[in-house]
Amino acid sequence: MSRWANLLVLVLGVLTSREAAAQIVNVQALFDEATAPPGLAGAVEASLDWRTGSTQLLVARGMLLGQWHAERHTVLGVARGEYGFAGEQLIVSRILEHLRYRYRFLDWLSGETYVQHEYDAFRRLQLRALVGAGPRFTPWSSDTARLVLGVTMMLEHEQLRRDGEPDAGTRATDLRLSSYVLARVRLMENMSLVETLYVQPRLTRFSDVRLLNETLLAVEPNKRFTFTTGFLLTYDTAPPATVSRLDTQLRTGIAVKF
Repeated sequence: MSRWANLLVLVLGVLTSREAAAQIVNVQALFDEATAPPGLAGAVEASLDWRTGSTQLLVARGMLLGQWHAERHTVLGVARGEYGFAGEQLIVSRILEHLRYRYRFLDWLSGETYVQHEYDAFRRLQLRALVGAGPRFTPWSSDTARLVLGVTMMLEHEQLRRDGEPDAGTRATDLRLSSYVLARVRLMENMSLVETLYVQPRLTRFSDVRLLNETLLAVEPNKRFTFTTGFLLTYDTAPPATVSRLDTQLRTGIAVKF
Protein backbone atom coordinates (compact mmCIF):
# COMPACT_ATOMS: atom_id res chain seq x y z
CA MET A 1 0.00 0.00 0.00
CA SER A 2 1.18 3.50 -0.75
CA ARG A 3 1.71 6.26 1.72
CA TRP A 4 -1.70 7.75 0.97
CA ALA A 5 -3.46 4.39 1.05
CA ASN A 6 -2.11 3.81 4.55
CA LEU A 7 -3.22 7.26 5.59
CA LEU A 8 -6.66 6.68 4.16
CA VAL A 9 -7.15 3.48 6.06
CA LEU A 10 -6.40 5.48 9.15
CA VAL A 11 -8.77 8.29 8.23
CA LEU A 12 -11.55 5.82 7.67
CA GLY A 13 -11.58 3.91 10.53
CA VAL A 14 -9.45 2.68 15.46
CA LEU A 15 -9.64 4.88 18.34
CA THR A 16 -9.78 1.99 20.73
CA SER A 17 -12.50 3.47 22.83
CA ARG A 18 -16.23 3.41 23.23
CA GLU A 19 -18.76 6.17 23.26
CA ALA A 20 -21.97 6.27 25.23
CA ALA A 21 -24.74 4.17 23.73
CA ALA A 22 -22.67 1.27 22.55
CA GLN A 23 -20.36 3.03 20.15
CA ILE A 24 -16.68 2.15 19.80
CA VAL A 25 -14.67 4.65 17.78
CA ASN A 26 -12.53 2.79 15.26
CA VAL A 27 -9.26 4.51 14.25
CA GLN A 28 -6.69 1.90 15.02
CA ALA A 29 -7.59 -0.29 12.10
CA LEU A 30 -7.06 2.62 9.82
CA PHE A 31 -3.35 3.06 9.60
CA ASP A 32 -0.41 0.72 9.26
CA GLU A 33 2.97 1.96 10.43
CA ALA A 34 4.65 -1.18 9.02
CA THR A 35 4.15 0.04 5.44
CA ALA A 36 3.95 3.82 5.90
CA PRO A 37 6.99 5.76 4.59
CA PRO A 38 8.75 8.20 6.94
CA GLY A 39 7.62 11.77 7.15
CA LEU A 40 4.52 13.89 7.71
CA ALA A 41 1.19 13.39 5.94
CA GLY A 42 -2.40 14.57 6.32
CA ALA A 43 -5.90 14.16 4.96
CA VAL A 44 -9.37 15.68 5.10
CA GLU A 45 -12.44 13.45 4.94
CA ALA A 46 -16.12 14.16 4.39
CA SER A 47 -18.80 11.49 4.63
CA LEU A 48 -22.53 10.84 4.89
CA ASP A 49 -24.13 8.23 7.19
CA TRP A 50 -27.45 6.43 7.12
CA ARG A 51 -28.16 5.15 10.64
CA THR A 52 -30.66 2.70 12.11
CA GLY A 53 -31.28 1.46 15.65
CA SER A 54 -31.22 4.19 18.29
CA THR A 55 -30.82 6.79 15.52
CA GLN A 56 -32.94 7.29 12.40
CA LEU A 57 -31.29 10.11 10.51
CA LEU A 58 -28.76 11.35 8.00
CA VAL A 59 -25.44 12.52 9.45
CA ALA A 60 -22.68 14.63 7.86
CA ARG A 61 -19.14 14.11 9.13
CA GLY A 62 -15.85 15.91 8.71
CA MET A 63 -12.41 14.77 9.82
CA LEU A 64 -8.89 16.21 9.84
CA LEU A 65 -5.99 13.79 10.20
CA GLY A 66 -2.26 14.25 10.69
CA GLN A 67 0.36 11.49 10.85
CA TRP A 68 4.11 11.47 11.44
CA HIS A 69 6.12 8.29 10.98
CA ALA A 70 9.79 7.43 11.52
CA GLU A 71 11.64 4.09 11.56
CA ARG A 72 10.19 2.97 14.92
CA HIS A 73 7.96 5.87 15.95
CA THR A 74 4.47 6.81 14.77
CA VAL A 75 2.30 9.69 15.98
CA LEU A 76 -1.31 10.14 14.91
CA GLY A 77 -3.72 13.00 15.60
CA VAL A 78 -7.42 13.08 14.66
CA ALA A 79 -10.07 15.80 15.05
CA ARG A 80 -13.62 14.98 14.00
CA GLY A 81 -17.04 16.61 14.07
CA GLU A 82 -20.50 15.19 13.29
CA TYR A 83 -23.80 16.99 12.81
CA GLY A 84 -27.16 15.46 11.94
CA PHE A 85 -30.56 16.89 11.13
CA ALA A 86 -34.11 15.55 11.16
CA GLY A 87 -36.01 18.09 9.14
CA GLU A 88 -34.73 21.44 10.42
CA GLN A 89 -33.91 20.16 13.89
CA LEU A 90 -30.28 19.52 14.87
CA ILE A 91 -30.28 16.10 16.51
CA VAL A 92 -26.62 15.06 16.30
CA SER A 93 -23.79 17.22 17.63
CA ARG A 94 -20.49 15.56 18.38
CA ILE A 95 -16.81 16.53 18.66
CA LEU A 96 -13.85 14.18 19.17
CA GLU A 97 -10.08 14.66 19.47
CA HIS A 98 -7.64 11.74 19.63
CA LEU A 99 -3.83 11.50 19.91
CA ARG A 100 -1.97 8.18 19.61
CA TYR A 101 1.70 7.14 19.77
CA ARG A 102 3.21 3.80 18.72
CA TYR A 103 6.70 2.39 19.13
CA ARG A 104 7.81 -0.66 17.14
CA PHE A 105 10.03 -3.05 19.16
CA LEU A 106 10.08 -5.87 16.56
CA ASP A 107 8.49 -6.51 13.19
CA TRP A 108 5.64 -8.36 14.95
CA LEU A 109 5.47 -6.41 18.24
CA SER A 110 4.63 -2.75 18.99
CA GLY A 111 3.51 -0.76 22.00
CA GLU A 112 0.96 2.04 21.86
CA THR A 113 -0.57 4.66 24.11
CA TYR A 114 -3.36 7.18 23.47
CA VAL A 115 -5.53 9.93 24.96
CA GLN A 116 -8.97 11.08 23.84
CA HIS A 117 -11.67 13.70 24.56
CA GLU A 118 -15.24 13.42 23.34
CA TYR A 119 -18.60 15.24 23.46
CA ASP A 120 -21.83 13.80 22.04
CA ALA A 121 -25.08 15.66 22.76
CA PHE A 122 -27.35 13.27 20.91
CA ARG A 123 -26.12 10.25 22.88
CA ARG A 124 -26.40 12.24 26.12
CA LEU A 125 -22.63 12.30 26.61
CA GLN A 126 -21.53 15.59 28.14
CA LEU A 127 -17.90 14.54 28.63
CA ARG A 128 -15.79 11.51 27.93
CA ALA A 129 -12.04 11.37 28.53
CA LEU A 130 -9.81 8.33 28.33
CA VAL A 131 -6.21 7.17 28.40
CA GLY A 132 -4.92 3.72 27.45
CA ALA A 133 -1.83 1.68 26.65
CA GLY A 134 -0.89 -1.85 25.65
CA PRO A 135 0.83 -4.18 23.14
CA ARG A 136 -0.01 -4.74 19.47
CA PHE A 137 0.91 -7.95 17.63
CA THR A 138 1.23 -8.73 13.91
CA PRO A 139 1.29 -12.56 13.65
CA TRP A 140 0.93 -12.60 9.87
CA SER A 141 1.89 -10.10 7.18
CA SER A 142 2.42 -10.19 3.41
CA ASP A 143 2.33 -7.77 0.48
CA THR A 144 -1.43 -8.27 0.05
CA ALA A 145 -2.76 -9.08 3.54
CA ARG A 146 -2.11 -8.40 7.21
CA LEU A 147 -3.50 -9.73 10.49
CA VAL A 148 -3.19 -7.62 13.66
CA LEU A 149 -4.13 -8.43 17.27
CA GLY A 150 -4.08 -5.91 20.10
CA VAL A 151 -5.08 -5.35 23.71
CA THR A 152 -4.95 -2.18 25.81
CA MET A 153 -5.84 -1.30 29.37
CA MET A 154 -8.14 1.70 29.13
CA LEU A 155 -9.16 4.13 31.89
CA GLU A 156 -12.23 6.17 30.96
CA HIS A 157 -14.23 8.90 32.68
CA GLU A 158 -17.60 10.07 31.43
CA GLN A 159 -20.48 12.31 32.49
CA LEU A 160 -24.00 12.23 31.08
CA ARG A 161 -25.81 15.50 30.38
CA ARG A 162 -28.28 16.89 32.90
CA ASP A 163 -31.75 16.28 31.43
CA GLY A 164 -34.99 14.65 32.49
CA GLU A 165 -33.77 11.04 32.35
CA PRO A 166 -33.29 8.91 35.51
CA ASP A 167 -29.51 8.75 35.06
CA ALA A 168 -29.08 12.46 34.22
CA GLY A 169 -25.75 13.91 35.32
CA THR A 170 -24.28 10.50 36.18
CA ARG A 171 -20.48 10.39 36.42
CA ALA A 172 -18.45 7.19 36.14
CA THR A 173 -14.78 6.22 36.02
CA ASP A 174 -14.14 2.68 34.76
CA LEU A 175 -11.26 0.45 33.76
CA ARG A 176 -11.84 -1.58 30.60
CA LEU A 177 -9.91 -4.13 28.60
CA SER A 178 -9.99 -3.13 24.92
CA SER A 179 -9.05 -6.04 22.64
CA TYR A 180 -9.27 -6.10 18.86
CA VAL A 181 -8.63 -8.20 15.76
CA LEU A 182 -7.95 -6.48 12.45
CA ALA A 183 -7.62 -8.08 9.02
CA ARG A 184 -6.56 -6.03 6.01
CA VAL A 185 -6.64 -7.41 2.44
CA ARG A 186 -5.64 -5.66 -0.78
CA LEU A 187 -8.18 -6.92 -3.33
CA MET A 188 -6.71 -4.95 -6.23
CA GLU A 189 -3.95 -2.41 -6.73
CA ASN A 190 -6.32 0.44 -5.80
CA MET A 191 -8.90 -1.42 -3.66
CA SER A 192 -8.63 -2.59 -0.02
CA LEU A 193 -10.92 -4.38 2.43
CA VAL A 194 -10.53 -3.89 6.20
CA GLU A 195 -12.41 -5.98 8.78
CA THR A 196 -12.28 -5.03 12.48
CA LEU A 197 -13.72 -6.67 15.61
CA TYR A 198 -13.53 -5.05 19.07
CA VAL A 199 -14.48 -6.48 22.48
CA GLN A 200 -14.36 -4.18 25.52
CA PRO A 201 -15.46 -5.69 28.88
CA ARG A 202 -15.48 -3.65 32.08
CA LEU A 203 -12.95 -5.20 34.43
CA THR A 204 -15.07 -4.73 37.56
CA ARG A 205 -18.11 -6.33 35.89
CA PHE A 206 -17.49 -8.53 32.85
CA SER A 207 -21.19 -8.66 31.98
CA ASP A 208 -20.84 -4.99 30.96
CA VAL A 209 -19.40 -5.47 27.46
CA ARG A 210 -19.23 -3.39 24.31
CA LEU A 211 -18.73 -4.90 20.85
CA LEU A 212 -17.94 -3.47 17.43
CA ASN A 213 -17.73 -5.06 14.00
CA GLU A 214 -16.78 -2.91 11.02
CA THR A 215 -16.35 -3.80 7.35
CA LEU A 216 -14.74 -1.10 5.21
CA LEU A 217 -14.09 -1.04 1.45
CA ALA A 218 -11.74 1.68 0.16
CA VAL A 219 -11.16 2.53 -3.52
CA GLU A 220 -8.37 4.90 -4.57
CA PRO A 221 -8.91 6.13 -8.17
CA ASN A 222 -5.78 8.31 -7.94
CA LYS A 223 -3.20 9.50 -5.42
CA ARG A 224 -5.31 12.44 -4.28
CA PHE A 225 -8.80 11.01 -3.65
CA THR A 226 -10.20 7.92 -1.93
CA PHE A 227 -13.80 6.71 -1.84
CA THR A 228 -15.05 4.48 0.97
CA THR A 229 -18.09 2.40 1.87
CA GLY A 230 -18.47 0.80 5.27
CA PHE A 231 -20.96 -1.07 7.46
CA LEU A 232 -20.65 -0.71 11.23
CA LEU A 233 -22.46 -2.70 13.94
CA THR A 234 -22.07 -1.86 17.64
CA TYR A 235 -23.65 -3.40 20.74
CA ASP A 236 -23.63 -2.30 24.39
CA THR A 237 -25.03 -4.52 27.15
CA ALA A 238 -25.54 -1.52 29.50
CA PRO A 239 -26.21 1.73 27.57
CA PRO A 240 -27.57 4.94 29.14
CA ALA A 241 -31.33 5.32 29.55
CA THR A 242 -33.34 5.81 26.30
CA VAL A 243 -30.36 4.65 24.16
CA SER A 244 -30.57 1.50 22.04
CA ARG A 245 -28.25 -1.42 22.77
CA LEU A 246 -27.77 -2.14 19.07
CA ASP A 247 -26.72 0.43 16.46
CA THR A 248 -25.91 0.02 12.77
CA GLN A 249 -24.38 2.46 10.30
CA LEU A 250 -24.08 2.35 6.52
CA ARG A 251 -21.47 4.95 5.58
CA THR A 252 -20.00 6.37 2.39
CA GLY A 253 -17.28 8.99 2.20
CA ILE A 254 -14.51 10.69 0.25
CA ALA A 255 -11.04 11.61 1.53
CA VAL A 256 -8.75 14.27 0.04
CA LYS A 257 -5.07 13.68 0.82
CA PHE A 258 -2.22 16.17 1.07
